[in-house]
Amino acid sequence: MVSTNYPPGPGFRDRLRNPGLLRLTTHEFLQRNARTYGDLVHYKAFGRHVFQFNHPEMVQEILIRDAAMHHRGIVMQRAKFVLGEGLLTSEEPLHMRQRRLVQPAFHRQRITAYGETMLQFAGEMTERWTSGATFDVHRSMLQLTLRITGKCLFDSDVESEVQTISDSVTAFMGFLPLAFLPFPQLVLKMPFGFVQRIHKSQKKLDAMIYGMIAARRRSAEDHGDLLSMLLASTDIEGGTGGMTNQQIRDECLTLLLAGHETTANGLSFIFFLMAQHPEVLERVCAEANEAFASETSGALRTAAEIYDRLRYTQRVVSEALRIYPPVWVTARAVETSYVYRGLSIPTGSLLLVPQIAIHRDPRFYPEPMLFDPDRFLPEIAADRPRYAYFPFGAGSRICIGENFAWMEAVLVLATVARNWRLRFPDAAPKELALSAQISLRPKNGVVLSAIRR
Repeated sequence: MVSTNYPPGPGFRDRLRNPGLLRLTTHEFLQRNARTYGDLVHYKAFGRHVFQFNHPEMVQEILIRDAAMHHRGIVMQRAKFVLGEGLLTSEEPLHMRQRRLVQPAFHRQRITAYGETMLQFAGEMTERWTSGATFDVHRSMLQLTLRITGKCLFDSDVESEVQTISDSVTAFMGFLPLAFLPFPQLVLKMPFGFVQRIHKSQKKLDAMIYGMIAARRRSAEDHGDLLSMLLASTDIEGGTGGMTNQQIRDECLTLLLAGHETTANGLSFIFFLMAQHPEVLERVCAEANEAFASETSGALRTAAEIYDRLRYTQRVVSEALRIYPPVWVTARAVETSYVYRGLSIPTGSLLLVPQIAIHRDPRFYPEPMLFDPDRFLPEIAADRPRYAYFPFGAGSRICIGENFAWMEAVLVLATVARNWRLRFPDAAPKELALSAQISLRPKNGVVLSAIRR
């Protein structure tokens, strides 16, 4: 029997009595919904049905089993105005075709090679630090991950463009509120200051990326990177030829922005937690010193060999991304009305699967805000439902750069821990203010002092 008796959820009066809840997509709002209303929550926003799913079994059902019933969420749909038809925004069958073309850049062998660049750039960054100086770790991580992404995927040192790209990311983040307006494409034509900043940022990034594409086409040189792969690509299975400059631009822009932003945020959260838990940082340091040590033959270990030895450090990263998942909510829009567990889900409904609520659910993580890397010991993790932890998403749209991001975060943490102690300045607050936009970011940065060992 099909029901339209929707599950409980926050009404308009409830949100009116709690002004902070008027912003319908904040992480506090989604967590409160899960605590108050249970595993399945329903409410209406701007005339649209919204369903929130707060259980690992539902993650599997919505993101994998029922994936064919959905489009990307409203934010990603409307982000096409900025990002074009890249992996984050495209729908099937284009998404699968593009994923096949991009996938070789993220094969294990290539990521192993990228690890050497990650170690090099992380080492160069920390060599520029001054012992005892106070600085914004978040800004440093944005610069570092942007350099790594640019070099590994486009064989380009974008260090001179770091400020331009960082400013562009900040401008694009201002796009989020527009996504929920009825006609955002009209708003993007208005002479508002934040709209003009978005257009200005887009023009600068387009000039940089189209310049790289033109130079690479002229040289016809294969650099063995993502850009060379895209330029030489032919979708044999799809029976189509190579990619246009526009398609290559869309993929490059998507991977450049998404590939550094979320990892930089994750690293910033990690270092904030390390300052809170210096005993954990010391244990990471000890493990890193052993992992980086030369073999008896004197040959240095490769980045991949080092990574494989950093088991505790990997658990530290896992626990940090549990508490502070940069991808904090996954959204889908219902393409055609269908029945879910006997409940009618209308066409156009917005489905929310919040990592931040499920990752902090005490049913799966007792004392969820307690930082405990040993939650990810294999024997303990095996007792949890499969999708009680999904920081990179799930299903066919799982982040294509997941393994790249894992290696990057672990190697950067280990590199820093070997040589530096991170502390809060005396006047700095110990609480972390969050900004839940397209990704979860530290609202006011992460200001720390670094003391050389």
